[in-house]
Amino acid sequence: MRKLRTWVSDVIHYLLLRVSAAFSSVMPDAVIDIAARITGFIAWNASSDLRRVTTGHMRQVLPVNSPEKLIDDKAREILINVSRYYFDLGRYPRLIGPDFAEYIDEFHGLEVLFEAFDRGNGVIIVSAHLGNPEIVGQAIGQFGLCAGVISEELRNPRIERYMQKIRSTTGVRFFPTNFNGLLRARRHLRAGGLLALLGDRDIQGNSSNSLFFGAQAPIPDGIVSLAMSTGADVVSFWAPRTGVGKYSLYFKKISFMEGDQRDDIARGHNMEVLIGEIEYGITQWPEQWFPLSPIWSISSENIQTHD
Repeated sequence: MRKLRTWVSDVIHYLLLRVSAAFSSVMPDAVIDIAARITGFIAWNASSDLRRVTTGHMRQVLPVNSPEKLIDDKAREILINVSRYYFDLGRYPRLIGPDFAEYIDEFHGLEVLFEAFDRGNGVIIVSAHLGNPEIVGQAIGQFGLCAGVISEELRNPRIERYMQKIRSTTGVRFFPTNFNGLLRARRHLRAGGLLALLGDRDIQGNSSNSLFFGAQAPIPDGIVSLAMSTGADVVSFWAPRTGVGKYSLYFKKISFMEGDQRDDIARGHNMEVLIGEIEYGITQWPEQWFPLSPIWSISSENIQTHD
């Protein structure tokens, strides 16, 4: 029975992806945004699980003693932004075209990206599930840089193939989170390429706990390991939504302490720096941070010890 439910869920997910992408490929941005708002509103009212996860995240991220109405409002907006993220799939042909700049309100720190790339040591681009992190692929593709992205392997092969087909339209290489994919990603980085990945969620289920917004959560340390073992530059990237169909892009250099991977002091310091950068981005745009599975345990969410 469980297998049947999983199969039905995957089929529905796949069909919704196809329908949303087809819809947004032909509709104007204003209509797409209305559809995303309606979809997010329905999801908020229909799923107690989504309400629980998103309000739990906002309760941890927002200042201590934030009003419940503010927490609910921000959590509801998360589901609207999730809907916008999926509707964006059909907009990618526009985003990779000659009118790309029309969809970007502001570029911040773009010179940081080019300076890091010119050093030739490879560049790790770090972001989180916020705004539309996949815009980094569209943006880098415009500049002709050698870019790759580590992407989570999806459970359903049909959905995985469909998503990769859409994502690869920019010419950006995608590496799955399996042994061969990660090995190819490392080679790509060592060859001086750019490698983008998200650092706010434990995809593989083997991360140690770190202090994240004042509570223990499994945060992957692969970014720190990769940077320390390859000598690659590390740059944070944020693509928050700024209006209907529009974004701003932010690049910032992250300075890690040099040292061997076995240097616990350097490794610990670099992990703190990385988490601090991720926390900064989420704090700036909390309602655009959209992981839909719990980051903290229920008990951790209730602690909320951050300032």
